[in-house]
Amino acid sequence: MRKEYPQLNSDHEIKHELAEMGIDVFEPESTSEKQLAQMFEDFSHFVLHSEGKKCLEILEDDLNNNGGMSVGELQGGSDVYSIYRVSFPSDDNYDDNGDGQTNNNNAALKLLNYYNQHHGLSSKNSLTIGKIKQYMLGMCDRRTRERNCRQYTSLGNLMLILQHGGPTDGQVRHIDNMVPNLQICVYMSSECPSTIVYAMDDGDGLPVTNAKTLIDFWDRQGKVVPEMLKEVLRRHGDTKLKSKHTKYLGWETINVQLLCFGKLYQPVAYQLGLQTEPGTTLLAGGNEIHAGPPTLKSRMFAFAIGIPAAVDLDRDVQYEEDESNDDDYGKNDGEVQYSPVLFHIDFCCVLFGMLDHEYNVSDEYDSVIETKHFLVQILVELIRDYPMNQYLLQIDEQREGVRNWLELILCRITEKRIVDDLVDEAIHSDRILFPPDLIKRRPKKKKLSSKSNRDMKKK
Repeated sequence: MRKEYPQLNSDHEIKHELAEMGIDVFEPESTSEKQLAQMFEDFSHFVLHSEGKKCLEILEDDLNNNGGMSVGELQGGSDVYSIYRVSFPSDDNYDDNGDGQTNNNNAALKLLNYYNQHHGLSSKNSLTIGKIKQYMLGMCDRRTRERNCRQYTSLGNLMLILQHGGPTDGQVRHIDNMVPNLQICVYMSSECPSTIVYAMDDGDGLPVTNAKTLIDFWDRQGKVVPEMLKEVLRRHGDTKLKSKHTKYLGWETINVQLLCFGKLYQPVAYQLGLQTEPGTTLLAGGNEIHAGPPTLKSRMFAFAIGIPAAVDLDRDVQYEEDESNDDDYGKNDGEVQYSPVLFHIDFCCVLFGMLDHEYNVSDEYDSVIETKHFLVQILVELIRDYPMNQYLLQIDEQREGVRNWLELILCRITEKRIVDDLVDEAIHSDRILFPPDLIKRRPKKKKLSSKSNRDMKKK
């Protein structure tokens, strides 16, 4: 299932609009860049076609027999054609000396080694991690020169993303938590559809970046936002969630999450995508909404994040204000990502917990139910906009309640059946839209003694 949105008429218009959004698309220019681009094309053809069967065996062997140490599957594939992410070793585990032989268990290195050995390439002429990184950093330098912006001096999360054959539906639109890092995609296969970037409709107002602008956005849409929800969001937009509510979701505050992911609530104005040739590089700064494209055939590209120089980070006030005690928070390597449905599920989990904790008196009951009903209806709207069973694979097994509920509602929506009873179930459940740590902390109901049972029966 793939939802289509309006598109612009020409590549020139698309590139101009992307540039306005802070996204660059660069072609290889220098002789060395063109030579590497040709090698990228040869490598992708080797992996996807001429030795596709053997290369696919390397991926499947890692996935099935090596615990997926370097290979995983991304959403957006089909029952027949999977989309693989094939991670290179981190710098801590790998010292590129040009021969690509350091980590024999890494599937990405196995693909490189197989290509180089099959063609009898010397260490000087072989394709290595170092050359891929050099190409990416060269494109980052071009961005720095043309935009007069910060330098990106190192890379992280380097991987190949590929699929053997098609068609595939592509991914649901999402945001990767990237700031202040840069997303880098170097397309390797010929006639390779680029990542799709979405321009969002602000509805003649400000984009959604915090609790206030979210309320304003819903008001502009003509939704009747419950007063209790407005009160909770205004009071708790900056509340430290890890210390006061839930650690499980990893959210610092509601406003921090909305700053990164709030645009997911907005409707799409149009989508921006290109047909690219080997060596074409897309560099996206910020947390733009994007998705892997639908495809008709095999596709391959290299992905990494560009990390700013330390001196640039020192000047980045917003980045310095990271308040997390978690060592991993702030790396922002794109591994934390949300689609509209999954973000709103977690948003509901935070707010349901707050509502039950702070408004658990009988006088507030009707207002709490009204607020929960509003939030669940928003969730149903988002699911209807893009119903996809792959959401279930992205929800942790600990969250059995919401997974089962989401599976049921996806089935109902796909079959065009009513969902009112499931909406009511989510509103009144103390397990569906709550994070696991809140469920565990909830006091268990005490069993009534026999005497109490008899007394209750008498009453």
